[in-house]
Amino acid sequence: MLRLGKSGLRNKYQKRLIRPLYAQTQATPYAAVLDDTLRDAGTGQYALPGAAFKLLNGLVPGTVMVARGEKVTVATGADVATTETVGGVTRFVPPLKAFGLLANFVGGDLDDLGDENFVGVWRGPDSVFEILAPGFDDTGLSAAWDASTAGVPVPLVAGTDGRLRYLAAPGNREVVANLIERPSASRIVVDLKV
Repeated sequence: MLRLGKSGLRNKYQKRLIRPLYAQTQATPYAAVLDDTLRDAGTGQYALPGAAFKLLNGLVPGTVMVARGEKVTVATGADVATTETVGGVTRFVPPLKAFGLLANFVGGDLDDLGDENFVGVWRGPDSVFEILAPGFDDTGLSAAWDASTAGVPVPLVAGTDGRLRYLAAPGNREVVANLIERPSASRIVVDLKV
């Protein structure tokens, strides 16, 4: 439910940016908790990552999320391993894997959460979702869709702003979804892979 408190009625016609098309048995809206780093401890206000895409100062549904235990945060698009040293012992830290797609508006004028930290994250391989702009990055997607041949998927990864995007050379980035259809620059249909 969109809360109209901050924005009044000016955003009453805002559409939900992610819509499950085939999710009855394929996908689950996973109940997750926002990572503590997404809220300012002193004020309780959202402290959303600077690189994350924001609409009216908040995160949008369809943003790729990664999990740290039961807590989720925005995917940065970097799928690299790191090391950390704790108590003089250096250990390998594997890259965070995509957990699913955010189901809620978080923070800003379209906030679904209010003072809560609970969000929904759509998960489920082979589920199909429609994502409306600006819930995805359309850069290069038109050309990739036009150049694709039947049966060859167009892979989508988490961009540096957390939205799904196409990269001609994704390197070792995890494929989060495959593009099924791109009817227009404002709408795509994807086959979720996480």
